[in-house]
Amino acid sequence: MSTPRIALPAPTTADSPTGRLTVPAFGDIAVDRPARADWQRYLHELDPAADLAAVWLDADAEPLTAVRALRSHTRFDRTRVYVVGPGTAGPVPGWAEALDVEDFVKPGAVAPEGLTASVELALRAHRALMADDLYTDYYLDMTFNRIFDWFETTRWDWTEVDLDGIEHGMLDERTVDFLTEAAVIEFGTLPGAHNFLREWQGEASFSSWALQWGAEESRHSLIQARYLDRIGVKLRSKHALYKREPYPQGDVRSATLMMNVISESRASALYKALAAHVREPVIRKIWRLLARDEARHCRAFSVFMRELCDGDPAHRTAALRMAYIWLADRRGGVKHPAGLFYPHSTSTAGIRRIETIQHDSVDAADAKVMSIVRLLADDDSLETPRDIKAKLRALAR
Repeated sequence: MSTPRIALPAPTTADSPTGRLTVPAFGDIAVDRPARADWQRYLHELDPAADLAAVWLDADAEPLTAVRALRSHTRFDRTRVYVVGPGTAGPVPGWAEALDVEDFVKPGAVAPEGLTASVELALRAHRALMADDLYTDYYLDMTFNRIFDWFETTRWDWTEVDLDGIEHGMLDERTVDFLTEAAVIEFGTLPGAHNFLREWQGEASFSSWALQWGAEESRHSLIQARYLDRIGVKLRSKHALYKREPYPQGDVRSATLMMNVISESRASALYKALAAHVREPVIRKIWRLLARDEARHCRAFSVFMRELCDGDPAHRTAALRMAYIWLADRRGGVKHPAGLFYPHSTSTAGIRRIETIQHDSVDAADAKVMSIVRLLADDDSLETPRDIKAKLRALAR
């Protein structure tokens, strides 16, 4: 990380620092004191690698013009701006909010006795900002905002499921076995959410969605575990207490999202298949609700994936490569990512058993994934994994 810099074209005194300032929480800070008349040139000629953390501008020297010049360079979007003047206690002008001015402060903020504290506060504000590649000036412009509204209006309510109405006589051993496996597999959501938040550090929109997704997915294991408890089957905590191992192909965010698009699409299909093959009405309703959830998740993951891939060929290629990996090989039963990640002995065999119920449903799920792939690649001719492979070869030329 480069040494942070501050600029003081605001009113200063002979005692104001030049060159370096030591701030206890941050160490040595580079200090520039460009003349107000040289401000435009200073911004233009500043080393591109320099991290201009904060500037203090003179309230009496056309601060609007100076801030506008600063914000015209996108690399200074994160720079914290302070306007210095004696009459700063009144209302903040509208342009200050529009150009993201942090605060209007009194001259004591840049006087020798107050500057260290002011710089420390400014650097904390600067360092607190996430390095978000998909940064938007306004919070409600983030993709998460649109996804949130849609999710809130389509979420099922716990009152829709009456566990007191279970028809015990309609359950068979096979159904209970499938239910147990599904509940155990759903515990994989927690380490998945851990990984999302770890991988997406420095990003706000998808990270906010990951919290919503994790909370919603946690209901899947909980509702099925509660159903099992009602019929006398108790799940051990060990199934929820593990960390997911890293997946080497998922080292690019868009690839991780593509894997989750496929995972959610297939999970939706498998829950639908389970619901179609069970007689007991309460678990049938639960599985139908979970199938709907997984379909909604698939759609949301695809939105965030396309956001990454739009205008970024590297992300698009990584996502297409991941699609090929998971869609091309279905030998020995359908491969669901949960079967790869879950370390317990029952998981892979259990999900294989679930996958044997109805292959046609997974074919339909993969057909939906292919429609997402076509949109991503902007190529309506893609119909099979082999077509994806050919597309990847063409993109590599």
